[in-house]
Amino acid sequence: MKKTLVALSVLAAAASVNAAEVYSTDTSKVSLSGEVDAYVATTDVNDTKKDPYVTVWGKIQLDAEHKVSDTLTSFASFEIESDSDVYAGENDNNASFDDLHVGVKTDTWGVAVGEVGDVADSMDVLEKGDITNEGKYLGSAGGHRSESEGQGIVFKSKIGESLVFVADVNTESSDKQDNTYGVSLDWSINDMFTVGAAFDSGESAENIDYSVAGASVSAEVGGFFFAATFAQFEGVNQWGLFDKTTTYYDGDAYGVAAQYTYEKTRLYTTFDVMDLDEAQSATGPNSNANGDLTNLVVGVDYALLANVKIFAEYQTAETSDDFSAGAKQDADTFILGTYYTF
Repeated sequence: MKKTLVALSVLAAAASVNAAEVYSTDTSKVSLSGEVDAYVATTDVNDTKKDPYVTVWGKIQLDAEHKVSDTLTSFASFEIESDSDVYAGENDNNASFDDLHVGVKTDTWGVAVGEVGDVADSMDVLEKGDITNEGKYLGSAGGHRSESEGQGIVFKSKIGESLVFVADVNTESSDKQDNTYGVSLDWSINDMFTVGAAFDSGESAENIDYSVAGASVSAEVGGFFFAATFAQFEGVNQWGLFDKTTTYYDGDAYGVAAQYTYEKTRLYTTFDVMDLDEAQSATGPNSNANGDLTNLVVGVDYALLANVKIFAEYQTAETSDDFSAGAKQDADTFILGTYYTF
């Protein structure tokens, strides 16, 4: 299940609202939660069509906290999840550990070590428009390149009543590739508007520069929500529904999103563009690159219960005839899904 940004959220590793305490003392607690997602999907990517198929994904999450003092709390968390992929149509029930981290926090700041994307991520502020259930989000150039696989350190702090600062580093053990460093600020205005900016920089591979710099805004009025993002990127080789490339590209990304919520029903849509300017080379001068990739998602979801949501989502993507990372590609997906948390 996708995770989306909640502005000025809890600073560090809180257990799920559905978590059950399996152990508790005056100073310590251990909580257990989980999720099972079921999908019926059909895809058509570059004329490779798949008939409707069923995919199921699940996880178990364990969260622990220990009160060190009146103000300081230590915490740790990890997930055990299946490797199933709804877009690939794969039901891989082999279990693996994910989002394993440990840290300390107070009411105003937190710091964690490990796979820390669930605690905080400097790129979160550029993903205000990532409001879909399973749809790809490209407005931030596909997100932090190391968030799901990297290991690092993150620091998150609430400044005053309305400002949140995040700094993180995802480390590379190779002495031939630089670490990825990031910073971001997110400002909430009157509980209706947010404005965020972020900069991440490092290397995607040896001698291939990586960076994403951008800004994102959102507004929530009544049942309506709107968001817009602009980012400039370097060293990106991931293109949503389409295959990765061995060449890394620079360019601009744009994203807009809108949703309307009425009681238990939510209607939403996102539209993203990635526009290429240059292809990076590790051995010689960079070359010009052309073309753009567009991605549209339209969906609806309904909360059957507090812990059960159903949704239907359509996604279409295509590249222009001159897209240097893969011209004349197109894809369509349709997913019916259920999220069950416990």
